[in-house]
Formats: sequence, C-alpha cells, structure tokens
Amino acid sequence: MTETQEHYRRNFACLVGDWVAFVTGMAFASYTTVIPSFVNQITDFAPLIGLATTIPNGAWLLPQLIAANYVGSSKRKKPWVIALSFLGRPMYFLVALAMFITGSRYPWLLLAVFFLAETAFSTLDGLASVAWFDILSKVIPAQTRGRFYSAAQVLTGLASMAAGIVVARVLGPGGPPFPQNYGLLFFSASTLLLVSLACFLFVKEPVFDVQRKREAWRVYLPRLARLLRRDEQLRMINAVRLLAALGALATPFYVVHATDILGLGAESVGLFVSAQVVGGLIASLAMGYLNERSGSRTVSQLTVVLGLGPPVLALLFHYFRPPAAFAAYSYALVFLFIGANYSGYVQGFMNFVLDIAPPSERPAYVGLYNTLGGTLTFAAPLLGGWLLEGTSYPILFATTALGLLASLVMTLRLREPRHL
Repeated sequence: MTETQEHYRRNFACLVGDWVAFVTGMAFASYTTVIPSFVNQITDFAPLIGLATTIPNGAWLLPQLIAANYVGSSKRKKPWVIALSFLGRPMYFLVALAMFITGSRYPWLLLAVFFLAETAFSTLDGLASVAWFDILSKVIPAQTRGRFYSAAQVLTGLASMAAGIVVARVLGPGGPPFPQNYGLLFFSASTLLLVSLACFLFVKEPVFDVQRKREAWRVYLPRLARLLRRDEQLRMINAVRLLAALGALATPFYVVHATDILGLGAESVGLFVSAQVVGGLIASLAMGYLNERSGSRTVSQLTVVLGLGPPVLALLFHYFRPPAAFAAYSYALVFLFIGANYSGYVQGFMNFVLDIAPPSERPAYVGLYNTLGGTLTFAAPLLGGWLLEGTSYPILFATTALGLLASLVMTLRLREPRHL
C-alpha cells in the first residue's frame, strides 16, 4: 500500500474540512455581495467599487507564477501553505479592529485599511494555493476527485447558507450600526479562515522525489513559453479562461444594481449570499457526477454556460422589473447562477489543468494558468467600473454576455484529457 493510499481517508476528511471552513469564512466577506456593499456605503464611485473585486482577483492570481518556481523544486509543499496562510488569514481581523475602534468617524481610513488588508490576504493566499493544489492532486487521485469536490462543496453550501442568514441579520435593520456590522462579518471571516488552516495541519503529505531544481528566471520564463507552444490544450484552456474572465466585468455591480437601481434594501444582501450558496450546492452535485462520468471538458463547458445567466437575467430585470413583493427573490436568481458558475472554476477549468499537466510540471502549469488568467480577471472589475461610469448598466451587462459567448465558442476546441 502506498503512502497516498494509506492516508487517503484522513487526507480526504482534512481537505474537505479545510475547504468548508475556508469557503464559509469567505461567505462573510464575499467579493460579490458583502464587500461591494461595504464599499458602496462609503462611495458610489463605480471604479472604486470595481477595485474592491479587482484587487483580490489580481493579487491572488498574478503572483502564482513566482510561487510555482519555488514550490516546484520543494519535496514538501505543506510548509509553504502553512507559513503563507499563517501570515495572511488574520488580515481581516485588522479590518474588524479598525471598524470597532474608529466607528464611522473616519470612513476613508476604514476603506484604506480594508484595501491594504485585502491585498495582503489575497497575495499570500494566492502564493499558498500553488502548493495547496499540488498537494490536492497528490493525495486525491483523479478518478475520485469529482466526489471530493462534490462532498466539499455540498457541505460548504449547507454551512454557507447559515452564513447567509447571519449576514442578512447583521446587515438588516435590527443589526449593529455601520461599520460595526461589517466589522462583525470580517471578524467571522478571519476566524473561519484560521479554522480552515487548523484542518489542513492534519494532512499527511506524501513526499516524492523532485527532479527539477529551482531555475534562474532567465531559464524558467523561456521554459514556460515553450510549455505553452508545445501543449495546445494548455493554450486552449487559457484562452477559454481569459474570455470567461470578461464575466467579472459586472460581478461587483449586481448587488449595487439591486440596491441602487431596483431599490432593494441592504438586508437583501444576506438573501443573495444564500442564493449564491444554493446555486453552488446544486451545481457542485451535478458537476461532481459529470466530472467522474464525462470529464473536466464537459464541466468547463457547463461552467461557461452558467456564467451567461447573471448578465442576461440582470439585463432582463433592468427593463422588466418584478413586482415589489417578489423583487428580492427574483433578483436572487442572478446570484444563484453566480454560485453555480463559481463551482465550475475548480471542477472544470482547474481540474482540466491538473489532468493535462505532467506530474513534474504541475506547479508550473497551475502557476502559468492562474497568472495568465489573472491578467484579465485582475482588470475586468475595474474596467467594468469605468464602463459603467461612462455608459449604463445595460451596456455593462450586454458586454459581459458577449465575452462569455466568445468563451463558450472556444470550449469547442478543448479535448477531454482522459482521451489524450
């Protein structure tokens, strides 16, 4: 029995616990609902609201190419995850502390502290994720990875539904005043992020020999370019991801559109969090089944199709507004599709990369994929903010939908890795 088989159940449980606590924690500081709502309490300048999503996307994705060169040459990846997470995950405690101490006297100071903490957390977590995904691919075999994703995402969905109820209560009329209400949410986020790290500490990482040593950048970067030239499927999945990233043009503005244009109250943010969770829960079950039955190509295509839901629905609600009694529940469908779409980014796109990557090149493939994807994902919310500032919500939603349609066309050129 190999070391991987011996500790399979333990590692499965620990990584599921890690995933559930992490994603539930992030529900309290959601980039699609809570954070845009918080920034909108201080300013209605659309590019600044977009920046709140631009920073975590870019800071998480762009540095991963750097991490890949270091992680790929290490026999043990676990110490990288622990050290970087220990530094990054308490960052939202600092935001909560600033809110509790200063109150609403210095709103722009709160915004500055928030942006600094968000940048630090996202950067450190992005660096750690290269090692985390490499460990995942070693301890959870490809043939059972679909059930791992489903188990993690179903449990996450149930826990995050409870988080959505808490968010609704905290941000509702009976909750604490601003900014203490958001401070309570950020405190909860950091607490669960540290619980997630505690679960990861019990993972037993198998140690394999590493054939490749860390390379000088003048050698490493040209080698990455050769990987792209040589592997057509790596190029294709990156092209699909880059076009799908245009879906992020509108991501921070759905909640603002609901509250400012449709007149829904701040308490609807909790409903939107729950709807996003339910969407992810339903999709994760379907995608886990599809992943094991049909492979990551099918899941990638479904992910892009689901991404079309939010801009199309938001455009529809902009012109044909639902009755006031059902407005919040109707608009929650936008976030239902957002949650379903997000479930596919790991089960579809990332799993596709893990499947096509040679084991010795896996950190390089992950780092290359995330950094290239980060170039547009980083800029998209900010560009969406400028587009909204200069045009209108219908233009923003229509542009987003067109980008996703182009991504869907590109998925036709993907080949299922199991058949390669």
